[in-house]
Amino acid sequence: MTQNARQLLAAATQELSSTQGANELIELASSGRLSRATMACYVAEEEHIFTSDWGSYLTLAGRAPAQQERQFFMGLALGGAMGLASLGQLAAAYGADSREPTPMCQAYPSYVAWLALNADPADVVFALLANFPTWCGYFSSLAKALREHHGLDDGACALLDALSAPNPQLHEQGLGILEARLAAGWRPDTAGRYARFLRTYDLLFWNTVAASNS
Repeated sequence: MTQNARQLLAAATQELSSTQGANELIELASSGRLSRATMACYVAEEEHIFTSDWGSYLTLAGRAPAQQERQFFMGLALGGAMGLASLGQLAAAYGADSREPTPMCQAYPSYVAWLALNADPADVVFALLANFPTWCGYFSSLAKALREHHGLDDGACALLDALSAPNPQLHEQGLGILEARLAAGWRPDTAGRYARFLRTYDLLFWNTVAASNS
């Protein structure tokens, strides 16, 4: 029996969940061992990531062949722009940090930029949707830990709270895109690899920041 988009995505999400490595930054934060200096590093790296991803999503919107795909990526770009604006509140809790970005932290947005230029936009939709549940969990855990151990208020955690919440509308929009592409003959073979690579590069970011903890 031919699988539909929801079934294919659920299988990919489950596969990623069962094979992912440990997020060492979240482990440090949850145990109260994450230093404020390391969080300052995290915020500085995130600013570069948000800026890069914003451009990548706009590029994908420009390359997308269908209106619903363009809308999907424009929505992500708008969310990225809003997130970049909100990042200042989190940065203010830890002080300005003008350090140079770390290559291994920036491997993730570099890969997203590669996808924006080279991948079928439907493959990127699939790869992102497969990763969103885990990413939401990371941000939820981090927000909880920073409130508990660093005393952050709701304003400082606003960005993390926003990233913690699943977006059912975006999810259904993405599923609609994938269903339309499946009907036209698309298959998620390459998309599955993209999803695994995104997970690997994302963990590289978190764990590289964690390695600086002191």
